[in-house]
Amino acid sequence: MSMLAARRAALRAVPRARNLSAAAGKSTYRQELDATVHHAAETTELWRKISYFVCLPAIAVCALWVRNVEAEHEAHEAHLLEANGGKLPEPPAYEYLNRRAGGPFPWGNNTLFFNAKVNKDMEQSADE
Repeated sequence: MSMLAARRAALRAVPRARNLSAAAGKSTYRQELDATVHHAAETTELWRKISYFVCLPAIAVCALWVRNVEAEHEAHEAHLLEANGGKLPEPPAYEYLNRRAGGPFPWGNNTLFFNAKVNKDMEQSADE
């Protein structure tokens, strides 16, 4: 037992380094904080450049492409209207189209966003 006590006393007498935050010094923390702020500024600038020089031109190119496709579609519809006397041709009456599993909608046979210029009028089809 005395050997253990002597060992314990010897270990207590040896000075130990303190691993507390106060002993670590403020300069290390400040350096890490400055490095984080610098990295955040660089990353922000990178994403700003990506947004301006990649995303905005890509959006502009896609908008032009969609405009051209819609212009072609509008020209095709105008041709169909001219060829059919001012009305779009009747779509084929496929049996799997416009099926209502639970009966008609509460407001009628047409969908909620019915547009007479574009959609087939299901009220007239039901009457026939």
